[in-house]
Amino acid sequence: MKKLYSFITLTIAVTLGFALLSLAKPMQDVFLDFESAVAAGNAKSFSNYLSSSVELELPGEEEGIYSKQQTIVILNRFFDRYPPTSFKIVHQGSATSGSKFAVGDYTTGEEKTFRVTVFIKKQSNRYLIQEIEFE
Repeated sequence: MKKLYSFITLTIAVTLGFALLSLAKPMQDVFLDFESAVAAGNAKSFSNYLSSSVELELPGEEEGIYSKQQTIVILNRFFDRYPPTSFKIVHQGSATSGSKFAVGDYTTGEEKTFRVTVFIKKQSNRYLIQEIEFE
């Protein structure tokens, strides 16, 4: 009986451990999903990774801090104005503030290239996008 109890306890502990690990999206997944969504020109695709407020800097737009919904609208307007032909993350790193970042190259159909930087930070066991810059 003691062995059965130990086996059940171990099984529950392992199952709970895997369940908790699956709740926290690794930062790599955030960057991969961001890369795919930006390459497709679809901000809604990564909206679940946006913090409740996002610092946004885009050419031709007012730089500022926007709500999640405003961020999606502004980015989609940018994607309509400059449709992507490609987007590739070329570098990832850590900032002194505890944020993680990725830098990528966004190329448009007009042969313009923008340098994109995205900053994420862990909040309540999830990595969320805090800032997006297109330069």
